[in-house]
Amino acid sequence: MQITLDQERIITYSALSEPGDALAYLIFGFNGPGAIEQFRSGKARNIWPEQIHRHAPEYAASLPLLFERFALRLPKVHAPTLIERAIRWNARPVFPEQHPMLWAQFADLELHRPYLLWVAGSMEVFAQEANSIVGTRNPTSGGVARTRALVKQLGVGVISGGATGIDFAAHRAALDYKLPTAAFMAGGIDRAYPTQNWPLFHDMVRGGGALVSETVPFTAPSRFRFLNRNRLIAASSQATFVVEAGYRSGSRNTANHARACGREVFAIPGGWSDKASQGCNSMIKEGLAKPWYLDKHRNVEASSNQKRVEDALREGARDQVAIASESGLGLEEVRRELFRLQLDGLDLQQIDRVST
Repeated sequence: MQITLDQERIITYSALSEPGDALAYLIFGFNGPGAIEQFRSGKARNIWPEQIHRHAPEYAASLPLLFERFALRLPKVHAPTLIERAIRWNARPVFPEQHPMLWAQFADLELHRPYLLWVAGSMEVFAQEANSIVGTRNPTSGGVARTRALVKQLGVGVISGGATGIDFAAHRAALDYKLPTAAFMAGGIDRAYPTQNWPLFHDMVRGGGALVSETVPFTAPSRFRFLNRNRLIAASSQATFVVEAGYRSGSRNTANHARACGREVFAIPGGWSDKASQGCNSMIKEGLAKPWYLDKHRNVEASSNQKRVEDALREGARDQVAIASESGLGLEEVRRELFRLQLDGLDLQQIDRVST
């Protein structure tokens, strides 16, 4: 494939950088693709520190490490070899000018935007409304069923991380319902992970979906890169949905990125004693996510009394007296709100007892 000299320089610069590195992106913003020639010629040693001290002195302390990393990596980087490797995996580099709509969404990442993407498959999912759906790698059967129901209910493109569990269920459901879907990889496009999901990845590409990575081919999918790629999942989506998640999870990380980008975050609530739903419940309780119910008419702003009853249930209240005591509502108000919640489809069987 044919690329311009500047595009080749962008590929090289991205290979020297780490995903989301704000200092590297600042330098690129000041100098553009020509930053590579500045580094190769040695001029960067004078130019870059002056720029950073003048415009972003808070990053100055990180400059020595950046110079060291660039010097260690540059001898190993050959852009034509990277492109050839991508082509062998039916992938190609995609630059901002080739997909302005997607990079307009990435603009919310500010200094943590990608320089380019490596894509195997179609970019269709990024040209229309799409949501990210994430969750635990060890879901319950109910979680898988809720994921499929959610994909069908939303009826738009699905973006996720290609992992086992909820990610897999979301991608698979999108394919089954003929919806576009894309998975962001944590390593190079030739290092798609996990390997047990390769049949799914092949189905996604053949079915009009895509595998996407911001890192160059040959890059290992190491642990910190999984957290870094979550920002791309969040930014490229209209909203993020968490189906099942532990209290500490990568899904919370994706949700935090989504909130930072100004995207809405929803979580499907579960029983408070349900370990698989602890992350979802805690995000709802902490105000980090809005509850999402699989009955469409339920996803409207709840009344203040309804919120108080729901909060009491999540705190462990197990009967109407306990709910009234925890929420501060009267018993009659509690009975009325419980009745409405039942009509709206809340699974009150998940608590021990709601009637006196």
